[in-house]
Amino acid sequence: MSKISERLNKLGQSERSGFGFGSRTEKNRIPVILLGVNIAGPCDAKGVDADLFILAAGSKGAAQKSAVKDADIWGVSVSGGSDKEIDAAVKSGADFVVAEGESAPGAALRDDDTGKGFIVPADISDDRVKAIEAGPFDFLILDGTNISLPLSVGSVLDIVGQLAKYSRHIFLRMSQTPDQANLELLRDIGISALIYDAGKIPNKNLKSLQGLIEKLETKKQKSASDAMLPRSGESARDADNDDHHDHDDDDDDEDEDWD
Repeated sequence: MSKISERLNKLGQSERSGFGFGSRTEKNRIPVILLGVNIAGPCDAKGVDADLFILAAGSKGAAQKSAVKDADIWGVSVSGGSDKEIDAAVKSGADFVVAEGESAPGAALRDDDTGKGFIVPADISDDRVKAIEAGPFDFLILDGTNISLPLSVGSVLDIVGQLAKYSRHIFLRMSQTPDQANLELLRDIGISALIYDAGKIPNKNLKSLQGLIEKLETKKQKSASDAMLPRSGESARDADNDDHHDHDDDDDDEDEDWD
C-alpha cells in the first residue's frame, strides 16, 4: 500500500511509534484533513509546511524523474510522456501518480502499490463520472480555486453536489485559506485534503493553516435522537453493514430463545 493511501485510511486516527523493548512509545495523531502543495521543481518543497507534495509535469507533460527533497510523501503529475518517465519517478521515490486528464499515459494506472489520483475536469458527463468511480483511483482532485471564503450555503452545496458523485477521497484545490469555522465545514462535508500552489501562497499562511488543521477534531457522530435520513454522499455500503449487524442481533436473540 502507498504512503498516501495509508495516510488517507487513518485520517483523524492516532498511531503509536517506538514499539519494542527499550524503545519509547510515542502517540502521533494523523490530521483530519491533509495539506498538500503543488510544486514546479524537486527543490521547491524545502521549508514548506505540508503533508504531501505534487511535482508538476515536466517537458511534454511527462513525469519529472528527480526526487523531491525534504518530503516524506510526494508524487508526480502527468499529462503526457510515457511509462519510462513514470517508472523513473517511482524508482526515485514517488509514492503516487496524478493523471491530469485523459491524455495521461495509461501507465499512470499501473497495477502496483503506487497511489493513483485523477484531476476531475469541470464539465463531465454522467457516463464519465461512472467510469471514474469504477476506476482504480485512491483520490480525486476537484478545482475549488474560484471558491470565495467565508463559505456560503451555495458554495457548500456546490461542493457537496460534486462529492455526492464519488466515493473516493476528495482533494480540493484552493486559492484562499479557510479559518477554523470553514475548516470544520470542509471536514464535515468530507474533504480529505486541501491543495495549494507553491509560490501563490506564503509559507507562513500554510503554516498557520496547518496549525488550525491540527486542532480539528474528528467529525462528531449524530446521536440516536437525530434525524435518521441518509445524508448526501453516504455510501450504501454503510446501510448494508447496518442491516448485516441487525440480522446478527436477530440471530443472537433466536439463539437465546432456544437455550
